[in-house]
Amino acid sequence: MWSQFRYLCMLLSTLYFPVSLGVREMVEDEFFVKPGGEVHVTEKKLGTFGCIFTYAAQGGTHENWLFQISKEENGYICSVERPDGRSYLFFQQFKLAVVGASIAEAEVTGDAGTELRSEEYIIDETKNQVYHAEGKFRSQLTRITILAHNPHVEL
Repeated sequence: MWSQFRYLCMLLSTLYFPVSLGVREMVEDEFFVKPGGEVHVTEKKLGTFGCIFTYAAQGGTHENWLFQISKEENGYICSVERPDGRSYLFFQQFKLAVVGASIAEAEVTGDAGTELRSEEYIIDETKNQVYHAEGKFRSQLTRITILAHNPHVEL
């Protein structure tokens, strides 16, 4: 009983007091990923930081996806994901790029919440983007997350 109460308190504190966890600001928006093989671009900004998601997909009908940016203590987190963790679309290509900060880490997840093999995608730190590896990406995508650090200012 006590552990359930503690869990409920922690959950409520994250909902009502996100600043206490180091999250300062957040942008969240749902959008449709559309099949048909055409290249689509969607973009979100939080202050001077931005994320640009580019993709082309085939199969089925459109799916509801979630685009999130949060400003953390040491930088930003940008994620694009299928909320239920399953996608029935076959992605021909994808790219998530960030502007206003430098990529520190990235994670790309395929069907059933499994991380893609490292050879299926490329993290390009000079261009600040994560994208599919041509000929190696197996068309399954459910989430891309980038952790980006603020640029250092030299004095």
